[in-house]
Amino acid sequence: MIKATNMTKVFNANKQNEIIVLKGIDLEITEGEFCTIVGKSGSGKTTLLKCLSGLETITTGEIVMNKKNMVGLNKKEVNAFRRSDISFVFQEYNLIDDLTLHENIYLEHPTSEEIESLIDEWDIRKAIHLFPEQCSGGQQQKAAILRALSKKAKILFCDEPTGALDGKSSKEVLSVLQRLQKSHRTTIVLITHNDQITHISSRVVTIHDGKKIKDEQNSRVEIVENLEW
Repeated sequence: MIKATNMTKVFNANKQNEIIVLKGIDLEITEGEFCTIVGKSGSGKTTLLKCLSGLETITTGEIVMNKKNMVGLNKKEVNAFRRSDISFVFQEYNLIDDLTLHENIYLEHPTSEEIESLIDEWDIRKAIHLFPEQCSGGQQQKAAILRALSKKAKILFCDEPTGALDGKSSKEVLSVLQRLQKSHRTTIVLITHNDQITHISSRVVTIHDGKKIKDEQNSRVEIVENLEW
């Protein structure tokens, strides 16, 4: 589903303030895999996620996603691919200020019974017709996650999706992600500081100083509901 070969990312190349963020990373993620990327702050996790998803261009190397060579696509083609095949959950929510939570969740997509059920299950129905600035961080984060799920994309990229949530809400969200992976074979690539999430992942990749230093299959994947939070 996703294959990166000798991927590098350099900011301010050939300038005095040049920063090499990714240093020759090889990574292959199969269809339906729940891959968690971990590492200390500044290790290159977020840049790796952005490069894999096409939000950032890579400096050298190759990325093939769903049989398409992303390096060979122009900006218009990359945007079209992202609209059709990829969903995102950002740490910053990225909700539209003048749309209600409900409007943000669906945008151009039709309403669905599954999403409406999650709105109730996640206890945000009371805020669903409010604007983002009127809602708590947790309510905004849940809306951002539901927006990604409503798209029903083949690949879901998540940047600290439970960062603004308490333990109970984190468990609810991760349970849905795990069900999505199993029932729809959605490929999930998630970066986090939360070690608990590594226990529910089928694959754990560790990044340090822009390099992949560990890549492990999880021999015993835990069910979210069985974990203590």
